Amino acid sequence: MKIYGTYLSAPANKVRLAASALGIEAEYINLDLTKGEHKSPDFLAINPLGKVPAINDSGFCLFESNTICRYMANKIGSALYPNEVQQRAIVDQWLDFSSHHILTNMGKILFNKFFAPMMGATPNADSIAEGSRFLNAQVPIIEDYLKQSKMLAGDEMTLADIAMLAAMEPFDLIKYDLTPYPAITAWRNNLMQQEFYQNVHTHYAAEIPQLSS
Repeated sequence: MKIYGTYLSAPANKVRLAASALGIEAEYINLDLTKGEHKSPDFLAINPLGKVPAINDSGFCLFESNTICRYMANKIGSALYPNEVQQRAIVDQWLDFSSHHILTNMGKILFNKFFAPMMGATPNADSIAEGSRFLNAQVPIIEDYLKQSKMLAGDEMTLADIAMLAAMEPFDLIKYDLTPYPAITAWRNNLMQQEFYQNVHTHYAAEIPQLSS
């Protein structure tokens, strides 16, 4: 299996973390988006949207990060994506929540606070404010769930936790204050210390040359 991504993409990192947790051996291909490698004919044959992540599993091509994670778990019958219908629905719920509520709004802040200045673009203060407002409304919901259980979908780690962890990885970089959320902090620290995570990277910022050198 080949996983195509870029180191700074939280959705691509989600797939990398899931593959690591699942024990799936995969070749990771880091595309240089600044050189347009995601728009090359070879990659567009894999994902016609020209976006990462995507995979090529012996000729079977797939894109959309949550779909890829579910596919990998289903392929090996992993408990990270439970078979029981209600347990699986809870995992799917958090996969959607992490993508639509956390990742999207974190991305607004990350781009404008960090990447826009790197690109010489003017940060959009309204976008930062909007992302912050939505995160401040949604993050407490996660805190409340993690006060009640060890992981998002019960006591055992699932794809729900991996997806949420990937969505929250850049929180340190955007200086999002997790001090009011001790349950999230403990859950996040626990996952980031585990082997599946450390086999990918020590933390999100380690992928950024300006910060890791």
